[in-house]
Amino acid sequence: MKLHVLRYFIAVARERSITRAAEVLHVTQPTLSRQLRDLEREVGCALFRRDGHGVELTDDGWFLFHRAQEIVDLADRTEHELTHGRAELTGTVSLGCTECQGFHALADLMRAFLVEHPQVRFDLHTGYTDTMEAELASGVIDFALLISNVSTASLGYVTLPQADRWGVLVRRDSPYAGRTSVRAAEVAGEPLILPRRAQAMNNITAWFGDAAPELRVVATYSLLSNAVLLVEHGLGVAVCMDGAIGVRGSEQCVFVPLAPARTQQSILAWRRGRVLGPAAEAFRALVSS
Repeated sequence: MKLHVLRYFIAVARERSITRAAEVLHVTQPTLSRQLRDLEREVGCALFRRDGHGVELTDDGWFLFHRAQEIVDLADRTEHELTHGRAELTGTVSLGCTECQGFHALADLMRAFLVEHPQVRFDLHTGYTDTMEAELASGVIDFALLISNVSTASLGYVTLPQADRWGVLVRRDSPYAGRTSVRAAEVAGEPLILPRRAQAMNNITAWFGDAAPELRVVATYSLLSNAVLLVEHGLGVAVCMDGAIGVRGSEQCVFVPLAPARTQQSILAWRRGRVLGPAAEAFRALVSS
């Protein structure tokens, strides 16, 4: 797949019209249509559904659309870093961030870096840990802010000072809302909203001990946004970390820490052995100092 063809594909997907995309790209409509047909033959599947109103992406088309955006963005950043990054430091540092207390320390590091290198820009990707690990491995992002229970065998990293506390998110009218802490066994009979990630789920199951087989899990989540809404609407109690609540807070809900206390550090990680662009390498030097 050629980069210019991926750019054509992205434009058509965004415009939902070959005619409008051709105008944006300054190419003829027959040329654009031919390139799209060639792309579909190359990947071996239909990328668009065509009707009288324009075009819509198929499921395979949506998959390629997201990957194509990552590929084109990575190519653009690489070209910019090679052509502009050797004089006054410029370019983009791409950061993947999970929801955690470590973001406070990361924000301070970003601010200190920009004082020295004001022409650099940070590009933030927010997602859950598995997504950030995959994007770090593929080179889509330069650094990832992760919870420390990930495998670090292939990573360089620094541990950030703030720790996240595990607890439960409940509505303000819940009997647990006025508590300073709650034991896992006390909420074992409640409808539970748990994080989807396997490692977190395993830890939480262990905290419930003998009550684990009887748990009633009504929903799982990746990021906390939807879990907060489920709690607000009375579907259950969400098990989560307080750092995520700091990002996705709610006036209708209260965070109650678990007892005994369950905490986790966060790390800022990069792929060991990967050659970074000048801006990203300078930022790595800062956070490692």
